[in-house]
Amino acid sequence: MSEKEQKESGDEIPEGMVRKTRRVRKRRKGSSGSSSDSEDNANSLFAKAKDLLIGMQDEDEDYGPVDVAEQVRRLKKKKEDDRPLDDVWGTKRRSSSWLWIVLVGLITSVVAIVIGIVTWGKDERVTKEPSPVDIKGTIGTLDGYEPGEGPLGWFNENSMEVLDGAVKIIDVVNQAEKVDEIEKVVRDSPFRAMSPINLKDWGEKLLTNPSSNFSSRPKVVYSSELSGAKERGYLSVSGTREGGDSFEAFFVNENEKLLLDWDATTGWSEMGVPEIAEKKPRKPIFLRCRVEKKPSFDQSFGTIEYSGYVLAGNLSDEYFLAYVPLDSDRGKATDRDFKLMLNYGSFVSNEPPLKNQKATVRVRHIPGVGKDGIFEIVEFLHSGWVTP
Repeated sequence: MSEKEQKESGDEIPEGMVRKTRRVRKRRKGSSGSSSDSEDNANSLFAKAKDLLIGMQDEDEDYGPVDVAEQVRRLKKKKEDDRPLDDVWGTKRRSSSWLWIVLVGLITSVVAIVIGIVTWGKDERVTKEPSPVDIKGTIGTLDGYEPGEGPLGWFNENSMEVLDGAVKIIDVVNQAEKVDEIEKVVRDSPFRAMSPINLKDWGEKLLTNPSSNFSSRPKVVYSSELSGAKERGYLSVSGTREGGDSFEAFFVNENEKLLLDWDATTGWSEMGVPEIAEKKPRKPIFLRCRVEKKPSFDQSFGTIEYSGYVLAGNLSDEYFLAYVPLDSDRGKATDRDFKLMLNYGSFVSNEPPLKNQKATVRVRHIPGVGKDGIFEIVEFLHSGWVTP
């Protein structure tokens, strides 16, 4: 009790005696002490944590109570987010905005590359489509001849006029309503009495613009030795019709004049493949067909070996198997002509045999060979459908 208290209480301190006052020493701050500085820091930390809790909804979109450890972690996170971007860059933490910028840049680059490739491919396709200039440059030369010589000489010397003439002839036939309108542009035929011109055989109109894949190519037709070993140059033009079907038309030079080979273009035959297969004629029939050969087609009937070929028409289901007997020089020569045309069994060229090649032949049915008889190729007239 202090002197003041004693006085107030009425008790006086006896003389010679002094009342001692006990002083309490402040405890030394330990590891878990609660000094005023520590209290201030804790209060400050609590206040910031409180602010963090208030802003948690906008930052993390988290709801519900958060313990003290999570508050401290988020407080440190906020302090780090408040640092300048340059201080953050280079550490393990990255700004999400920069990641988005890099990602958008990569996506943009990939899209640009894809667009470039598609555009380049489209340009390549466009350049490959024949234009009038490209078509006029397709007239070529035959090996072993000068440009103005050989079976293609006339076509080479008059290449531009030849193609322009072919386009005009096709246009005339497309628009014709009567046969006499096209007689002057059509080649004469030894079979005209058997095959008078019928405009219905022409079919849908032939398109000659670049977008219809219209193109031209000079070719040479060769006849067999038995047929005189003749050769003749002609022009083949191809493209699509109005309905989308493909076509191939043939033009020849007659006395310095370009003419349409009607019989070759329409594929006229004395009998078609389906009719021959059904009627099985015993006399030789003039036939324009497509030819193909495989080793499995060869057969032996009795003591005679036969070289087999498939003769096909315009449709996939129009075909029959025909044979060349190899028991005579004539048969062996005919078989050799077929194989040369098809590049079959050639030791000079490594190219595979040709398929679906056009040829003109004479064929008949022989009932006495095999079980039900066979079709025999009597004569290989020439390659292609244009008569030399």
